[in-house]
Amino acid sequence: MKNTFKTLAFLFIGTLAFNSCDSVGDDEELNYGQGSYVTQFSVAEKTGFFLKDDSEVFPFDIPVELVGGNGLALNSDLNLTYEVNLDESTAVEGTHFTFDTPGNTTVVPAGNKFSAIKINVDSATLDDQNPPVLVLDLVSATSSGNTVVISGNKNRIYVTLQGTCTSDLAGNYSVVTTRISPAGGPYTRDNEMIDEISTGTYNTTTVGNYKAVTDLTLTGTWNNLDASLSDVGYDFKEVCGRVKVEEQNLAHAYSNIVTQSSTQYTNSIVDEATGVITIQYSIWFTSNTVERTYQSVYTPM
Repeated sequence: MKNTFKTLAFLFIGTLAFNSCDSVGDDEELNYGQGSYVTQFSVAEKTGFFLKDDSEVFPFDIPVELVGGNGLALNSDLNLTYEVNLDESTAVEGTHFTFDTPGNTTVVPAGNKFSAIKINVDSATLDDQNPPVLVLDLVSATSSGNTVVISGNKNRIYVTLQGTCTSDLAGNYSVVTTRISPAGGPYTRDNEMIDEISTGTYNTTTVGNYKAVTDLTLTGTWNNLDASLSDVGYDFKEVCGRVKVEEQNLAHAYSNIVTQSSTQYTNSIVDEATGVITIQYSIWFTSNTVERTYQSVYTPM
């Protein structure tokens, strides 16, 4: 997978600064590149996928990080305290999960900028239709000889504990993609490979009407991506007959993002009788402010 993010001016694909700063609560004058150290959750939302099995308990990491301080790590341990937000959480400690380390604390070791809150998830307790959500708040941060503040807008994380089922969708498909808004298409291809990249997680060959392949099976107006890229489609996860597309960069290389709303997720399904996969998702343009919505229907060949 490429790590260099590109811009397609001719496709009106907007640029996005991946190192853009976030305001820190009421402390908007803080600059993550210098000055105060700030600790935070690395993301605001995270989904863990756990194969439902009566005897299986899965470890899962919830990432925390240190930013600021001229980009340098601390020379002493950073001790973090967190707590379950009981008003927001639907996941129950002792039922759906347990903490790997007691005391609601974790440590970012000296010389490091990243660590994780570790939990163990009991997959047998998970309802794949109504997954429980664990909500954690960072409440304190201490480090000998250093002042560390907790981020005002990344001090909380919502972790969805999603039960899932065995899956076998890899193969060769024909695909018909329609741009729902603004209306466009259909865009079709007869040789669309869906590859399994990890258990129950898949990657397509194309995304929307964007491609890096050249063949004679294409119809409709397609736009070209950089042909040197790998993994130029999009990733999705089957969740017991439903299809989840988590936020990702277009073709894993461009600053445009691919997303899926809750309504699009509801409409994204696998037909068990026919094997046909229907997936709805969006691609964002103009600095990720303009949304184009798509539906792709994959029929096994």
